[in-house]
Amino acid sequence: MKQYVEVVVVIPVGPGSNIEFVSDTINSYIFYTGTSYKIIIADDSHQGLGTKLKDAFPDVDIVYTRKAMGGWAGLYITLSLAFKYALTHFDFKTLAKLDTDALVIGPKPEAEALQLFESTPTIGIAGQYPSDYHGKPWDIGWPRKRILNGTTTWKFIRRPYANWLLNKLHKRALLNGYNTGESVFGGAYFMNEKLLVKLDQAGLLPDYKMKSQNLGEDHLFALMAKAEGFDLGNLSDNGMPFACSWKGLPASPEQLFREGRKIIHSTRYWQNMPEQEIRDWFCNKRSETA
Repeated sequence: MKQYVEVVVVIPVGPGSNIEFVSDTINSYIFYTGTSYKIIIADDSHQGLGTKLKDAFPDVDIVYTRKAMGGWAGLYITLSLAFKYALTHFDFKTLAKLDTDALVIGPKPEAEALQLFESTPTIGIAGQYPSDYHGKPWDIGWPRKRILNGTTTWKFIRRPYANWLLNKLHKRALLNGYNTGESVFGGAYFMNEKLLVKLDQAGLLPDYKMKSQNLGEDHLFALMAKAEGFDLGNLSDNGMPFACSWKGLPASPEQLFREGRKIIHSTRYWQNMPEQEIRDWFCNKRSETA
C-alpha cells in the first residue's frame, strides 16, 4: 500500500555535489515545510553520497543510477527514475525538484503550487516562468535551435532514434500551443502528480533514447508536458515564491528575504559573497525564527 504525503521532494546529486550544502538544502525544506512530505535523493554520484545522506537523514529514500548519467539529458534519466519511484511508492499531490544549489527561505514553500494545481489541473510544471526574476523573458534561442536541428534538418540522422521521438513529441506539443524551446527554469520547480502519471503511462519515465539529446532536463520535461496536453505555470511574479537565476542569486539575500520569497536559486554566489556565506546568512535566519 502506498504511503500518502502531500509533497514529494526530489534532489539530484552528482559526483561534484557538496554533501554539506546538500544537507543544508534538505534542512531548509524540512524547517519551512507546512505539510507532509517525503524526500528522495536521486543519486548519480557513484561515490556513495546517497548513503552518506541516508546516514544523516534516515527518513530520506535513495534512488541510485546503475551507471553514471551525467548532466543535461542524462539528468532527465536520473530524475525520471526518481519520479517513477515516487509514483510507485507514494500517493501525493505535487513533486518539488530542488537542485543542490537551490534553497528554501520562507514558510510553506509548497502552498502556492498546491493551490495552483488544484485550481488549474491542466498546469503540469510551475516555477520561474516565463520570465526571469527581473521580468526579462528567458532566452529560449539555444534549446529552440537544438530542437529544430533535431527535428527539421539533416542533423536528424545524427541521432535517428532519439530525434524520431523528439520529432513525435514536438509535433504533438505544437498542437497544444508549445513555443519551441520554452521551459520552466530547471533549478527548482513543482510538478503536478497528474502530469507525472501521464508521462509514466507514455513510457517517458524514462525513455533512454533521450539520453543522447543535447538538451537540459527542464527543456525535455517542458516539451513532454506540452505534448501530453499540460501547460506551464508562473509562480515567480512579485509576491510569489520563486526567485531564480542560472548563475548566482538574482538579488541579495536581504532583498530576497525581505520580499518574502520562498525558493531561490542559485546559492553559488551573490556578487563577491560566496556560497558558504550565503547559506550561513539564511541558516541564521532560520535560527532566529526557530
